[in-house]
Amino acid sequence: WLKPLSLHNPLTKPTVVPPSSRLETMAVQFYDAEFKEGFKVTSVKDVEADKFITAFAQHLKRQGRFEIPKWADVVKTAKFKELPPNDPDWLYVRTASMVRKIYIRGG
Repeated sequence: WLKPLSLHNPLTKPTVVPPSSRLETMAVQFYDAEFKEGFKVTSVKDVEADKFITAFAQHLKRQGRFEIPKWADVVKTAKFKELPPNDPDWLYVRTASMVRKIYIRGG
């Protein structure tokens, strides 16, 4: 496998890289290209729960792949509740919350 050319010296020749470290080399190259100085890498665990859930719920709504069922405006969220949720987009929020929970717990 060929190692990518260095951006600092375009005259360097490619070198042979063993297949085991090929992915590591590619990962480092793309990581360096994507995150330059001044950027902080964050994961879902680094972001506050309410900010992530709100942003991801908006993303799900904008995507349009997730369809709200007709019964969503009359369903209760627990057996001890008397009324359905007030928020018309509650299903997007619930889905975003479950996505975060599954990601953090590794399920």
